[in-house]
Amino acid sequence: MSIELTINQQEIIEQAIQAGMVKSVDEFIHSAIGALSGEHGKFNREKARVAGERIRELRRGITLDLKGMSVRELAHLGHKY
Repeated sequence: MSIELTINQQEIIEQAIQAGMVKSVDEFIHSAIGALSGEHGKFNREKARVAGERIRELRRGITLDLKGMSVRELAHLGHKY
């Protein structure tokens, strides 16, 4: 099957791949079709596991130094600005 995409559609797919949302054009299309068919409305244990792995990978090596402050104090500090 051959599909013609607009420049805008191609850019959206490329951005999704670069952002790590999908790994390929095929995966993007599969996700889009799943969304249309209502597949995303159902809980998928495997997709949840993969999402968790991706989040842990992104967080690897990231730390937050609160310098003795509680999270509440830090949030209050953020409200000042």
